[in-house]
Amino acid sequence: MHTGGAYKVSSKGQMESLSNYFATHKDRFINEWKEFLSFASVSTDPAYHEHCLACAEWVSSHLKGLGFHTEIWPSDTKPLVYGVLQGDPSRQTVLFYGHYDVQPVDPLNLWETPPFEPTLRDGRMYARGAQDNKGQVFFFLKAVEALKARGASLPTIKVIIEGEEECGSEAMHAGLHKWREPLKADVLMVCDTGMIDYGMPTITMGLRGVVAVEVVVHGPNIDLHSGVFGGVILNPLHALSKMVAGMFNEDGSIAIPGFYDGIVEPDPSDRARAKSAPVNIEEMGASLGVPLAGGERALHPIERRGFRPTVEVNGIGGGYQGAGGKTVLPAHGMVKISSRIVVGQDPHKVLECIKRYFREACPIGARVEFPDESVGGRAFRLSVDTPVVKAAEKAIQAEFSREPVYLWEGATVPIIPELAATCGGEPILVGFGLATDQIHSPNESFSLRQLEEGFRYAAAFLQVV
Repeated sequence: MHTGGAYKVSSKGQMESLSNYFATHKDRFINEWKEFLSFASVSTDPAYHEHCLACAEWVSSHLKGLGFHTEIWPSDTKPLVYGVLQGDPSRQTVLFYGHYDVQPVDPLNLWETPPFEPTLRDGRMYARGAQDNKGQVFFFLKAVEALKARGASLPTIKVIIEGEEECGSEAMHAGLHKWREPLKADVLMVCDTGMIDYGMPTITMGLRGVVAVEVVVHGPNIDLHSGVFGGVILNPLHALSKMVAGMFNEDGSIAIPGFYDGIVEPDPSDRARAKSAPVNIEEMGASLGVPLAGGERALHPIERRGFRPTVEVNGIGGGYQGAGGKTVLPAHGMVKISSRIVVGQDPHKVLECIKRYFREACPIGARVEFPDESVGGRAFRLSVDTPVVKAAEKAIQAEFSREPVYLWEGATVPIIPELAATCGGEPILVGFGLATDQIHSPNESFSLRQLEEGFRYAAAFLQVV
C-alpha cells in the first residue's frame, strides 16, 4: 500500500474530455440511474427486505460491469456489496463508502409522483434516494467508468456499499473486525454530504456523533379520572414535562450533569474559517419562519451547529390524543430524545448521563424506564493540512477553478469514524447535496447539474489522489 508521495493534477484537456463523456452518455446514465432508484430499498421496514436484496444484487452487477471483482457479504440483517478494481500499485488505495438503503417514504400522499417510479422533471430526478445516497453513489460509479473509457491511470479502488446506513449500520458495526484486510486503504472517500450551492464544492471537515434514547415515565397502573384523583396522584405528564424542561439552562446550554465532559475545543483558525464560509444561516432561519433561537445562544449559529453538542426532543406524548376532551390522569408519558455529540465526548457516557439525569430527576410517585436506546457513532474532525484534504482541494481547483468551501457540519454518518479506524485511511467527505433536495422528505430529488458536478469532482479526485 502506498503511504506517501506527491499528488498530480490531470490536464485540463483530460477534464474537458470527461465533461464531454458525461454529455455524450447522459441519456444512458439517466436510464441506469432510474433502474437503481426503482428499488424500494427501505432498510427500516422488514416488508422491504426483498427489495433491499435485489438492490444489492444490482449494485454488485453494475460494479462487475465496470471491471470490479465483487462480493456480496451476507449478514443477519442487510447484505453489503464489496468490490475492488486493481490499479497502479504505486498510488494511494481509495476505499469508497456509500449506501443503497433509503428512508421510508411516508407521508406517501405528499409525493407528486410515486417515490419508486423515478421521474425527471425540470432537470431534477424525483425519487426516494435520488440524492441520499443512490445519486451520489451513482455519480462515483460513472466517474470510474469515464476514466476507464478514457484510458486514465487509476489507483486501486475498493468499494463498500451497505444497506443499513439509515437505521444504524448494524451489519457493518458487527462485521468490521473480520473485514479489516479487504477494506485496508489509504483514503476513505465519502460522497454522502452536501455543498453550499451549485458550483461550490464543499469539503465537510467534521460531523457530529449521535446517541438516542426513549424515556417512559410511569404513574398509576391505569388511566384515572382527573376529578377523583387529580391533586392526589402525581400526573406522570407533569413529571415528564418538568424533567424535559430541566435538561436545559436559560441560555440554551445543556444542564445535564457531566454532559460536556471531555469536549475537545476546535482550533481557533478552524472556528474562524467556519464562520467565514459563505453560508447564510440567518436566511435559512428566515425561510423557515423562525429566528435562530436554538442551542447556546451566546455562540455564533455556525459554531452551534458544527462545534457544539445538542440534546433534542424528537417526540413527546401520553394521555388522550383524540378529538375533543377526555378528563383523564394518564398512566404514563414518553419522550424520544437524540443527542448530537462532538469530538471528545464518549457516546456511551453521554447516553448514561442522560439516563442518570432522568433517574435522579424522577419525583416520588413516578418511575422511569428506557425501552429503546442507541449509540450511532462518535464525532470526528479533520485538519485542513492533511494530505487527503489537500488532494481534494487540488481536485476542486483543477475542475472548478475555485477554492473549496470548508464546512463543519452538524449531521452524522455514524459508521465513518469506525470505518476509518478499520481501513486505516484518512476520510474525505465531499458531497453535492443541496437543501432543496428534500432528503428524508416527500419529493426528494437530485438535479442533473448536481449529478454532473459530483461526477466531475469524483473523476478529478481519482486522478489527483
